[in-house]
Amino acid sequence: MDELERLYARWRAAELGAASADDDAADATFQRVFDAVRPGIQVSASFATDTMAVITSVAARDAQRATRTRRVLVSGGIAIGAAAVYLGFGPALSLLSSFLVVTLDFLVATVVWFASRGEAGPDPWSVLASVGRAAGAFVADPKVTVVLLALQGVAIAAFIALQRLLGSDPEYFR
Repeated sequence: MDELERLYARWRAAELGAASADDDAADATFQRVFDAVRPGIQVSASFATDTMAVITSVAARDAQRATRTRRVLVSGGIAIGAAAVYLGFGPALSLLSSFLVVTLDFLVATVVWFASRGEAGPDPWSVLASVGRAAGAFVADPKVTVVLLALQGVAIAAFIALQRLLGSDPEYFR
């Protein structure tokens, strides 16, 4: 160990020197320190071939595993994609039709707004007047009038029959 300490001290002294010749000497001294510390391990001649054979077999197994994994993932992805399309078609169609309805509703509201020139809307009296005109035109038709009178007659007859069936008190009508 004394030799190692002496080599280390020489290397540190040469390393701390500033000249380039000292740098070369420091490198040579460091090589001697390294050689003294490193054990002399001898590698067998078949080490490289054994190592390459193991690496080749591991690489082949990795390639097989990657191929199997890729096949499983692709076929599973196709199955999941088909199921997603099958199960998602209904909700997608529903969303599409809802979007279409909302779009048409917006377009109709826009047309009505432009037609009314941005006014707040019809007032209740104009709505009642329109309903009254429509009802008047409807009732003015002779066929409708006869049907309405016939319905009133049936209603009165039903009311009288119900009154007799229930046996209403005559005092109630006096």
